[in-house]
This record gives sequence, C-alpha cells and structure tokens, in this order.
Amino acid sequence: MRSAFRTWAIAALLACSTQAQALNGASTGNSYVHLGTVGTGGLDGILIAPNWVLTAGHVAQTGITFSSALGSATVDAAYRAPGFSFPANDLALLHLSSALDASSFPTLNAEVIGNDSAAEGLPVTIAVTAQSGAQSHAYTTVDAAFDQVALEGGSTATVWYLATGSTANGSPYLQGGDSGGALFAGQAGNSQSLLIGIASATDGSLSYFVQPGAYRDWVDATLAASGQRALWNVSAVPEPSAAWLLCAGLAVLAARRRRV
Repeated sequence: MRSAFRTWAIAALLACSTQAQALNGASTGNSYVHLGTVGTGGLDGILIAPNWVLTAGHVAQTGITFSSALGSATVDAAYRAPGFSFPANDLALLHLSSALDASSFPTLNAEVIGNDSAAEGLPVTIAVTAQSGAQSHAYTTVDAAFDQVALEGGSTATVWYLATGSTANGSPYLQGGDSGGALFAGQAGNSQSLLIGIASATDGSLSYFVQPGAYRDWVDATLAASGQRALWNVSAVPEPSAAWLLCAGLAVLAARRRRV
C-alpha cells in the first residue's frame, strides 16, 4: 500500500496546464457523449444531470462554455468541494445556464474504494476529450488508492485518489490538459459505464483521479437546490470475472476507510 507520493510535482505537471492533450497510449472515438470540453483550453468535464457537469476543482470557473456531443452551454455557476485547495478535495460542479438533454446520464459509484490492496489491479478505463473534439480512451488498472497524501514540508492533504498504472514505456496516461476527464470501472465502451473517478493530476508515472463517492452528500445537496439529482450506484464496483478474482484476490471494495 502506498501512503504518500510526490504531490509537489503534480501541481506543476497538470494543474497549471491548459493545452488539451490525448491520453498516452490511447484510442480515439466519440462514444463518450456525456464527456465534453470545459472552456477554450480543452479541459474536461462530464455531464451528470441536465444542468450539471462534474469536473476537477482546479478546472472550475464561470463564464466559460461546456461543449459535448449533447450540445453546448455556458457555465453560470461553479461550486468546488468543501476544503478544496489543490490537490486537496479536487472536485467541482459546474451549473449550466441551459439544460443539455440526454436520454440517460452516467451512474456514479457511491462507495469509496479504500486504501488497501483490494484496489490494486482493478480494470478501469480512462476517457478524456481532445481539443479537436475527438475523444481518447485507454484501458489500464488501478495501482493504489489514497485518502491522504504527504506534501512537501510535512503537511498532508485529503485527496480520495485512485492512482492508475503507467503506460508500457513508463509514462502516465494523463497529460497536461486532461483534468476533469473520467475514470470508469472495467473496460468501458461508453459513458454509460460506472463512473468511479475524475481526472485530477499526474506525477510523471501514475495518473490520479478523485473519487466522487467521497463527496456524495455534497454533490446531492448542491444538485438538490436546482431540483435535479445525480445517479448513484449504491453497491460496490461491478464484480470482475471469476478468473480475475482468483488472480487478484479482490476483497470487498465498498468499505469506506478514513485514515488520520
């Protein structure tokens, strides 16, 4: 189990970048219809209700446009998760001035995958939008889970991160400009798969995603004011195949653990 990583490097590599990129080692397509660009820099967000986009906290601002295959709308309000201070609690909700209609919306994982070895090896799919409008996605596995990380100088930050493994050449999947992208459970083919993370950072080898389930109460309360709601899966991450369970020794993923 990893308890810390080089957080001070993360801020320089991803949070300050605005140029949209494709994932390292990714395939392109347009099947993630709820995923869209946030602003002109091509950062990402995912539509989780007609007027609401879930994204990374350091992406959040107003007066910009969210654009996806479902249409475009102006962001007229931005709400960062309580305690946000990158990389801490790096999650945000953007309210759109006009609704973007969809027949259905992504389901968010309501549980938090705890920082124990049960998360390691979990199959996942990363999906982001590129500035050109094409989407990029890549299959990988979870490397570790965190609820806190050590910062340079000895302090800690609350992150609720899932870290995904590196590409074949050792590079992280995420690049600068991929913030706000989506992490789905399993080998997802579209944005109807279970959403378990929002792209936040990279440290030069691993990619880090905030778990929405850690902020469920805040998400629900924020959306409720508009009369809308997010869709949550109250069970654990979908069960992998029996063969994978045998190889990985996957335990229950639904336990919520907070370490102080």
